[in-house]
Amino acid sequence: MRHAPHAAYSISRSRALLASLRLAVLSFLADPQWLVPSMIAPVIFGLVAYELFLGSGPWFVIYAILGAGMMSMWGQTLYGSGWATGQDRELGTLEPTLSAPTPYLYVVFGRVAWNTVSGLLGGAIVFVVVAVTYGHPLPIVDPVAFALLFAVVIVSLASVGIVLSAAFVYTRYAGFIQNVGEFAFYVGTGCMFPVVLLPFWTTPFALIFPPTWALDALRYQAIPGYHGLPWGFAWDLLGAVVTTSAYLGAAGAVFRRVEHRVLEIGDLSDY
Repeated sequence: MRHAPHAAYSISRSRALLASLRLAVLSFLADPQWLVPSMIAPVIFGLVAYELFLGSGPWFVIYAILGAGMMSMWGQTLYGSGWATGQDRELGTLEPTLSAPTPYLYVVFGRVAWNTVSGLLGGAIVFVVVAVTYGHPLPIVDPVAFALLFAVVIVSLASVGIVLSAAFVYTRYAGFIQNVGEFAFYVGTGCMFPVVLLPFWTTPFALIFPPTWALDALRYQAIPGYHGLPWGFAWDLLGAVVTTSAYLGAAGAVFRRVEHRVLEIGDLSDY
């Protein structure tokens, strides 16, 4: 009996997570415009990149797939994260949801989880289309390791999405930040090409974001002879884990602070 309250609390969080995930899926299906940035535009970019890299060696197809696939996942993560809190602000449900017994982080996580899954679906479509266009077996040496590292990339993107959701509680300009940040982040983290090709002064800024580390590690694993960040695969992987953990911890701290603020004054009029 001593553990009953804790068990009930865990069930409440699970129900909130699943309900948020279900609502995110229904909202996506009810608004077909999201199909353009998440599943149609990345395919077009993937085919364009394929034609640009054509004849550049056996590994060019990996660059095309990773670049366009990451475009799909990042676009969904960025816009979905902004709307994760923006929809509650617009509909007037932000304060009641924040003051509910279940931590708001679980509501946001359900939404971000679906955005990540839908972005991954778009990436899978890019993979199939470019692979069919290529017409040969893809030069992936170790498919299992590739899939595992790709999962690390997805988690790193999700961590950024959760942090953005937390940050967007503090601003009413989430849409502006989304539009400005989409391609800046896409280029700055090395989605289409390694960050080492960018000016040297951009590298410290790129290393702030977990996907920079995860993508570089993925390229080290997938592309023989790849020369990216100078410390190599192992440190890239460690950097991805550390920065992703830091982002998740920061998001949890921000949401707890906001929840305490709502419980104290009853609204978010200061934000």
